Amino acid sequence: MKKMYIIVLALFFAIPMLAQEKEKEKDKKEDVYIWCVMPKQKGQWYKLEKPTLKVVNDFQTKLIYLKLLNPYDIVEKGKLDRATSDAILKMEARKGVTYESKQIVGFTQGMKNRLNLMYHIAKRAAEAKEKQ
Repeated sequence: MKKMYIIVLALFFAIPMLAQEKEKEKDKKEDVYIWCVMPKQKGQWYKLEKPTLKVVNDFQTKLIYLKLLNPYDIVEKGKLDRATSDAILKMEARKGVTYESKQIVGFTQGMKNRLNLMYHIAKRAAEAKEKQ
């Protein structure tokens, strides 16, 4: 009877470990991580989120406003292409953020936050310039 309890207990603890291993394998295949170095910080791996159409449109509109992306570079509105990726890398470089990549195929939350900050600063500066 004791042996049966030990076997059941061992199986009980083994099942979650097997499930975690399968989950890790699944993450490795689907997720894209990129090495990012922020100013005055150690490098970190950030997970790139697959861009949704709404997020890409927002990025492209704001990057054009910041004059980092030429409107003619966009082949299709809402499509993340090479020109958009280059513009994002250029924007991040201005903030002192570097990536170990020639092309970004997704967005991190930090990228979105920095873009929004730069966009609103540029928008306020343009409005102030018009008033003068």
